[in-house]
Amino acid sequence: MKRGLVWTLVIAICVALSAVAGGVLFVVRPILYGDAAGPNPVRVDIPAGASLTEIATKLEAARVVRFPFVFRRYAVFARFDRQVRPGEYEFVAGESYRRILERLREGDIVQIKITFPEGLTCVEIADVLARKLGTDRAAFLAATQDRELLRRHNIDSPTFEGYLFPETYFFPTKTTAQEVIETMLQRFFTAWTPEHEERARAIGMTRGQVLTLASIIEGEALLDSERPRISAVYHNRLRKDMLLQADPTVLYALGGVRRRVFFRDLLVVSPYNTYVNRGLPPGPICNPGLLSIEAALSPAKSCEDIYFVAANDGTGRHVFTRTLDQHEAAKRQADRNGAARVAASAAATHGGEDLSPKAPPVPKDSKPAGAHPSPAPKHLAPHTDD
Repeated sequence: MKRGLVWTLVIAICVALSAVAGGVLFVVRPILYGDAAGPNPVRVDIPAGASLTEIATKLEAARVVRFPFVFRRYAVFARFDRQVRPGEYEFVAGESYRRILERLREGDIVQIKITFPEGLTCVEIADVLARKLGTDRAAFLAATQDRELLRRHNIDSPTFEGYLFPETYFFPTKTTAQEVIETMLQRFFTAWTPEHEERARAIGMTRGQVLTLASIIEGEALLDSERPRISAVYHNRLRKDMLLQADPTVLYALGGVRRRVFFRDLLVVSPYNTYVNRGLPPGPICNPGLLSIEAALSPAKSCEDIYFVAANDGTGRHVFTRTLDQHEAAKRQADRNGAARVAASAAATHGGEDLSPKAPPVPKDSKPAGAHPSPAPKHLAPHTDD
């Protein structure tokens, strides 16, 4: 009788302990090991100021957690409840409640990687942001002309053109147009050091003038090794009070198109057209990289060139010259190089057939290949020194 009572008691205790263990496991398992529930992956937007209950409800609705009560109790117990950062998060099935709360505390939000290469204009940056980040294009372009924002950063320019530093960035999905600009500006002001400011003063230029020249260099150079020499050509022209005659400035005046320049384009009425306006344009024509900024500050020494033309030989190099006669000869050679490349390409297409080596017909309204800077037609530049 007694023995039966003891066994009954033992069984009851075991059942009770099993129930307790099961309850503990029920609570502890999702905390330590997570739930194998819901889609994989899933994004959840946590708004600023959301309460723990609201967060748990959002996570339950997205099937990130199955037991919101357990999630909330653990968050309070582990003191995670007041450390959640807002933003869009991406979760995968099976993440433990502890790991989810750690990520919410650390602000491990979804970020979009965007690389802006050197030489993009603000308009082109707006297009990239609209495509990759969903940023409103018009809102971004309006922000690039925000006078209060320009004043706050002591930028004496009509826009942020030239100051949005080319780099790889990671932006949260909810980043605003102004936040993008602030981030890119911060990177610019890290790159532009007091030493750069001192070097600009030493050559008699303001920061804005350096960036303007750097943007032209960025638009011209394909080879990094040529940037200082291209810079020297423009410094020489500025010193001689010659027209810069930089093709990239004409294209910018035409709305930032990217194509070859035709003679008719030189008629565009714009302060950015350096074929008719002396000196630097009113501001940068793109957002240059550090190499072009360095070149603008440190032109090639002992360089007396005032012309250059694309060699048109497939290397991306330019031919630099000191006199107009030399420049005209370089342009003729560039035309021959271009004709030879066209013939070689056509021969390869036709199985090696020897086609005519003659230069292809040049459109009546075209400029010689890559001829920049070059003398402008006299009726376009009546006071040219070329």
